[in-house]
Amino acid sequence: MQQNLTAARFTACAAILGGILAYTTVILSMIVTGDDTSLVLSGAKMLSLPAEVRDIYRWSMLTDIFGFYLPSLVVGGYLWHVFRDEAGALGSIALLAIGFYATVGIIGASTQQAVLTPLVQLHEQGDASIKAAAEVTWTTVAHAVQYGLWWSEGLVVLFWGLTVGAQLKRAGSGWFSLLLLKLVGISFTLFLIFGFFKPLDELMKLMEMSFVTLYPLWLLIFGVQLLRGNGKVVRHRAQARAI
Repeated sequence: MQQNLTAARFTACAAILGGILAYTTVILSMIVTGDDTSLVLSGAKMLSLPAEVRDIYRWSMLTDIFGFYLPSLVVGGYLWHVFRDEAGALGSIALLAIGFYATVGIIGASTQQAVLTPLVQLHEQGDASIKAAAEVTWTTVAHAVQYGLWWSEGLVVLFWGLTVGAQLKRAGSGWFSLLLLKLVGISFTLFLIFGFFKPLDELMKLMEMSFVTLYPLWLLIFGVQLLRGNGKVVRHRAQARAI
């Protein structure tokens, strides 16, 4: 019983902290890019930014990992533990799905954070050919992350959201939290679809903005409900299992 309550509190705190850091990521990214959201994809622009702005971007990748990804592993693992009997095989697949989301997300963010500084050094110290090579390298890495790793997260997030949402609904979770979870999955799936077609870039960015706005909100609501014990969501199930 006590272990279940401790796990619930830890998960709640992870979700709340994750929501806060996820919104921090959005704010830091906006400080770096301003109105030009395509700046991150341009090696020439990124490597020419002032040092303090580049540092902000590197911090945004760190908060990305601790905001969007690591807390998702905690929440996903906890919900799988609570609902594993009811969800069955689908619950196990959903756990793998959220694990895939977190893994490729962390790889993408950590890769950009790691290569930025050495590429900047090459860009600043090299001749024209080395500068061009550094710019091409960053552009390639950024596109691989945006249109490869992060792009591939769409369907697994939808599957996880629908599977977990169904269990939370049976457990009596609030309608608003469930609606947010569905919208998160749908927006990220549309992000995947639109991202495959270059002419739909603007729609892809709109779906990305929807996800990065809605998912942290869901994490915050879920965490607060769980911390306050209103999460019929999981508390009564955890208590029943302990008994």
